Amino acid sequence: MMYRVACLLTAATVICASAPGNAMGLADPASSASEDPNKSAPVGNDVIASARRWIKGDLGGRSELEALAAKGRSDAQEMLGELMGPNGPPALRDELAACGWFAKAAASRPDSLHNSALCAEKGVNGTPDLARAAALYGQAADRGYPKSMCALGNLYVAGRGVPKDEAKGAALCRQAAERGEPDAQTDLGNLYLQGIGVPHDVAQARHWYELAAAQGQPNATFVLGQIYWNGDGVARDQSKAAELWKAAYRGGRVDAAPLLATWLFTSWMSAHPRGDVTVLNEAIQYQEVAVRSVPEAKRAEAQTLLAVMQAARTTAEKEK
Repeated sequence: MMYRVACLLTAATVICASAPGNAMGLADPASSASEDPNKSAPVGNDVIASARRWIKGDLGGRSELEALAAKGRSDAQEMLGELMGPNGPPALRDELAACGWFAKAAASRPDSLHNSALCAEKGVNGTPDLARAAALYGQAADRGYPKSMCALGNLYVAGRGVPKDEAKGAALCRQAAERGEPDAQTDLGNLYLQGIGVPHDVAQARHWYELAAAQGQPNATFVLGQIYWNGDGVARDQSKAAELWKAAYRGGRVDAAPLLATWLFTSWMSAHPRGDVTVLNEAIQYQEVAVRSVPEAKRAEAQTLLAVMQAARTTAEKEK
């Protein structure tokens, strides 16, 4: 994902970095865990302090976490898994080790149980075991963990590891969405948009996307931007679409960059010669990202558009 503002959601903390390569800081767990229905058991302050030290490059923090984990502290085991997992800081990642820590904590924590299911689904230890993933998601769901409800629902929708049952899958995602789980709200919106397991209903899709976007879910925010851009069931509002795409981009949706670049360049062109050159500069910045991130088949086209934008800027600067 893009690391403009990258956050690692752990069991009871939020770890954020303001830019790539910067040391990360741990938020106060009391400010994040108490209001989130998807959080599991709390994480001790000693675990948080050790995690903060390791993230900042002090290997003593890792040693402290491992010592606590060896004593059976499930919060330390979960934290080690989160930090070493695919969403952790790149320098700390070791997905196989992460899955081992999740497995140790799974008996005590539904979030660790969910993460163990993810490991089984992805086949981190070798071959994906979808039946085991479904069973683990089911156990976590039975313990009230909303994220696992929709993860299991998605397996039913696709018929992966369980018999295909789109209606049952949608019902499980609805349970999680109604509990405020943003990924589930996004998935339920997708199901309504495609008419899978539920009737095709753009208004319902937009409702769930809106709820997820309000919590910063980047995929929901991106699709919501498309809905407003096209005017699907709402008044067409390209400015609102662009703002949503910007939020999605900040959340990691790099594919919003070419959309934003084109919109900004078109906006600048429509105001030329009195257009604000800062708008053109912003369009160029997004297009530079697009050139680096689009599929190879579209790269030449993206580079051509970037050259057009840069030439327009040169001309605009000469006309000042």
